[in-house]
Amino acid sequence: MKKKYADFDKLNRLLVACFEAEKLYYNAAQDAQTTDLKRFLNYMAVERNRMSHDISNELHSRDIEPLKQDSEKGNIDRTWQEIKEALEYFDAEAIVRSCINRDRNNIKRYDELLERRELPDSILELLEKQKYQLEWYIKQAAQQPKKSPFIEEKKEEKKEEPQKEEEGGKVINLKAM
Repeated sequence: MKKKYADFDKLNRLLVACFEAEKLYYNAAQDAQTTDLKRFLNYMAVERNRMSHDISNELHSRDIEPLKQDSEKGNIDRTWQEIKEALEYFDAEAIVRSCINRDRNNIKRYDELLERRELPDSILELLEKQKYQLEWYIKQAAQQPKKSPFIEEKKEEKKEEPQKEEEGGKVINLKAM
């Protein structure tokens, strides 16, 4: 019976890892600078929350107390300077990569529990379903926009031939204000 409790303990640690993934996605969504990326990251946070609650419900149904995790999701203690830095130096690709890495680590936890097959079948079915969902979400995350819209790309300098004044004058690019 102790062996079963060890697996439930691992399931409890998976629950905490799911909460951490939710927090990571939530905080990334708060910093995201495009509506599409913000929506995607918020959706991913909600999905991780749903997965966490499913695991938590399975633990409760077996009279096992789920590990308590901080319910605070945002960075409440942020100063205005930290917020400014997050907006100025936001790297969507790095944030998405970080979220994907967290999900890959969680998939390893799912694999460990699924390989042992020591948990009840209903929990194993739930874990298998969630694992496949995470794999699909990783593929979706990899397709998200990689660039910040607020950082200008460096344009390659092209050597232009000097224009002759006789051919129609100088062209001035106008920018909208």
